[in-house]
Amino acid sequence: MLFTYKAADATGNIHTGRRTAGSREEILHALKADGFFPLEITEAREKDSLSRRRRVAKKDLLVFTRQIAGLLEAGMQLDRSIQITAQLLKNTAMGPVAIELQRLMQEGASFSQALESHKEMFGSLYVNLVRGGENGGLLPQVMTRLADSLENEIKLKGDIFSSVLYPALITMVSIGATIILLQVVVPRFEDLFLRMGQDLPLLTRLVLDFKNKLTRYGPFLLAAVFAGGILFFQYLRTENGKLNWHKFCLHLPLLGPVILQLNIAAFARMLGLMLKSGVSLLDGLSLLKNTLANKFLAGIIARAETEVRKGGALGRFFSTQNELPLLLAQMTGVGEEGGNLDEMLNNLARLYEREARQKIENLIALLGPLLILVLTGIIFLIALAVLLPIMSINIQPTW
Repeated sequence: MLFTYKAADATGNIHTGRRTAGSREEILHALKADGFFPLEITEAREKDSLSRRRRVAKKDLLVFTRQIAGLLEAGMQLDRSIQITAQLLKNTAMGPVAIELQRLMQEGASFSQALESHKEMFGSLYVNLVRGGENGGLLPQVMTRLADSLENEIKLKGDIFSSVLYPALITMVSIGATIILLQVVVPRFEDLFLRMGQDLPLLTRLVLDFKNKLTRYGPFLLAAVFAGGILFFQYLRTENGKLNWHKFCLHLPLLGPVILQLNIAAFARMLGLMLKSGVSLLDGLSLLKNTLANKFLAGIIARAETEVRKGGALGRFFSTQNELPLLLAQMTGVGEEGGNLDEMLNNLARLYEREARQKIENLIALLGPLLILVLTGIIFLIALAVLLPIMSINIQPTW
């Protein structure tokens, strides 16, 4: 069962959140074991549980973050900023969340504590950055950096989607045209070819044979692909399967280096943002090992955290990892020596994002014409296979 709680710590600060347990007594004992004094424990309603698990869109989160950052930068108090934001966003997906945050803060929770009660929506990284900004008195700056980071992330994903959309549409249209030719056009001419009683050209025989096998074995092939897809996605849901797949993606020809650069850019941008916001290096690595999309790289970050906790240098550890580019180790090492690791990581993130964009654009520029050539060639061969027997009739002698 899911419970919501309100508890006080030894200093009198109020904490709110949600925990899963078998009974109310288990929550009570767990809170006391963590050093809290429980004030209120209630079972979460099912509709509240479902709404809280739903993640908001990145664009909605960006609007919320940018609005809060702008009001704080203008000198407005945090509670008033939350109140205004809740009113402005009341008709959006973030509206109910902003109202709930306002209510929790009126009950005595800090901004980060209120966000933590919606951690499924905001994520651990967002919550801890806000907490670091609150502790360091840099909340306006932190919210602005968070908004900039979200904006860059949304723009990068949008650029990648726009680049991939055109080749994907060409492929879908060409495959659809090929299927229509094979299943609609070719069968109409097949009876005519059989009644002709003459030898058909090799290309025509091959196309007819392919069409007949596709008609006969197509349903079984689709069923096999569907079953294989289910088994594959079930395998990806396991930790070992996810790890192996992510490692395989990093070694793909052409795409592997792009995937690696995008993941390293995300890691460098987030770690640089946390360091700039007052989060320690160890805490940043601890958060990122659970945040990175690529689980293979997340494992490397987990080992990096262990090494730094022992007193080692992050740059030196990165230099021992063959899977990571040398530039990451060099810039991290320079940043550690110069005391400006956050700036070096931000520079590295911008560099890798630009390179990844350029590689994607170059790949799409090459892939687009190649797809058009190959798929148009297939359609041309099918059309030629239909026309060749008809042309042979027209050129035969009439005597």
